[in-house]
Amino acid sequence: MAQETLLSYLQKKGVISDADATRVQVERARSPRNEETIIREMGLADNVAIAKAKSEIFNIPYIDLNKLSISDSIVSEVPIDNLKKYKVVPFERDESSVKLAMLDPFDVQATQALERRYPPNTKLIVYISTEEGINMILDRRVGDVMSSEVTQALEDVDVPVQEISEDPNLIDSIDLKNAPVARIVNSIMQYAVISKTSDIHIEPMETRLRVRFRINGIMMERLSLPKTLGPATSSRVKIMSNLKIDEKRLPQDGRFQIKVGKIKVDIRVSVMPTIHGEKVVMRLLESDTSGITLETTGIRGSAYKIYLDALSVTNGIILVTGPTGSGKTRTLASSLIKINDPKVNIISLENPVEIRVPGVSQIQINPDIGLTFSNGLRSVLRQDPDIVMVGEIRDQETAELAVQASLTGHLVLSTLHTNSAPAAIPRLLDMGIEPYLLASTLRLIAAQRLPRRICKHCIQAFPAPPGAVKTLTSSLSGIKNFNLTQYLNRVIMAKKQKGEDASAVLRPPEVGPDGNQIIYLYKGAGCDRCGGSGYSGRVGIFEVLDVSEKISRMVMEDVSAQDIEHQALDDGMLSMIQDGYLKALEGITSIEEVLRVSKE
Repeated sequence: MAQETLLSYLQKKGVISDADATRVQVERARSPRNEETIIREMGLADNVAIAKAKSEIFNIPYIDLNKLSISDSIVSEVPIDNLKKYKVVPFERDESSVKLAMLDPFDVQATQALERRYPPNTKLIVYISTEEGINMILDRRVGDVMSSEVTQALEDVDVPVQEISEDPNLIDSIDLKNAPVARIVNSIMQYAVISKTSDIHIEPMETRLRVRFRINGIMMERLSLPKTLGPATSSRVKIMSNLKIDEKRLPQDGRFQIKVGKIKVDIRVSVMPTIHGEKVVMRLLESDTSGITLETTGIRGSAYKIYLDALSVTNGIILVTGPTGSGKTRTLASSLIKINDPKVNIISLENPVEIRVPGVSQIQINPDIGLTFSNGLRSVLRQDPDIVMVGEIRDQETAELAVQASLTGHLVLSTLHTNSAPAAIPRLLDMGIEPYLLASTLRLIAAQRLPRRICKHCIQAFPAPPGAVKTLTSSLSGIKNFNLTQYLNRVIMAKKQKGEDASAVLRPPEVGPDGNQIIYLYKGAGCDRCGGSGYSGRVGIFEVLDVSEKISRMVMEDVSAQDIEHQALDDGMLSMIQDGYLKALEGITSIEEVLRVSKE
């Protein structure tokens, strides 16, 4: 009897529908990729569902590493490099056997390599687990190295050891130099990569050197070093960035690249003199764009369809608005990745180039030599572009050039600093753009913010307070033909069909003993995986304004942003706060996060 395939098993269990199974089979017939890869790429089942299915098919037990407390002594028996290479975690040990959680239990090379690490006749008992669970344990193990590495480095430079914050997520080593200060700087950068930090701040203070990391948009202090290390630390970063070591009076900017495992990261450096010494800020820009997709930004539903339709036109202006740090650059980069094709010529003007998109000609703005957005855009239009991305419209000249470019058959993508999508229209009019030109070129405006995601490992449901219920129902009542109970039931059913364990946490509204409706919200209790914060990662909340004929006429009549917003909501636009509330009701983020970012 032939062994059941992964696809047929997931189809039999109702995780994958018959229609989706047919899509997988069609793709499999015309592609060298296997079923599992195609299922993952199509998002038809998550890693847990796939691992459990393989467990049943191959009769190999499944283990959820998130629910285990694993002794460091068990994991430390095998070098961390080997464990990371083969994606394996030893989680239980006795005198005659060791239990291994593996991503690929059929990796013979891995089991042979591990056998050599244990005494002869030690039995290896193999389990199957998910990559996320294995990485979580290995990152924690790597994190145990930080305190000892930094402490040893401090001892080598012969200074007293001050407070070092221990964190479970640290770092392996990177092959730079072995000087004590270099090891400290390497450890800081590698911790930043592992913890998905966006910015590192190394700040000289009156009595110490403070190291802070911006994780999920929030600044967190993780390390405190002796103040005497300040000059050596800034000099080390300057060497890596090709900056002048002896220049300590003026600001300097530079960049370099590091590689941690398979992850390449571009690091943009800013060195600024302060009264206590030089402050170093490093912005981490991931070089790998494989995980940057329009679908992962948080835009979805009708807003996603409207946005895709706007990207498919050959001319016009698409704007993404929001404050600094709201994810505009990532949304534009994912948009370029979506429409990138060898048949079209895409050129971008950015300051700085943060996300490198293969196949796109990206130009770094440099005002010091006269390469501004406006001057650069003039030259770009002589390069026969089909699509132009302008990092930001800051002045009348750039705005006028963007309008002229769209009128002459180019699709222009750019950003504006406004608090809402409708507010972008008065801003452009204030810049001096003629209303009739703006009405004929503007295609779409998207506004966004980035609240933090609730950690999926410690998410908890709780009844919303009466005040929150009133606020939620009042805001969501503005959505046409919307029923909260039906909506949440559909969300829960969709998650169950995908095999997501988190669906068990979500709860639809109920009627309480007093006859009042009970609505559930969610929070993270705090765990090792999220560093006790209750949050892990960020997600976008959006409002997408489709510039319809009615709104175009309103632009020509120079009406207020409030009137445009009312018309857009009547046309079916979901406001940013409504999108945020829906994501809070789905357990994606919290009400507190939605309100926090909405005030920015």
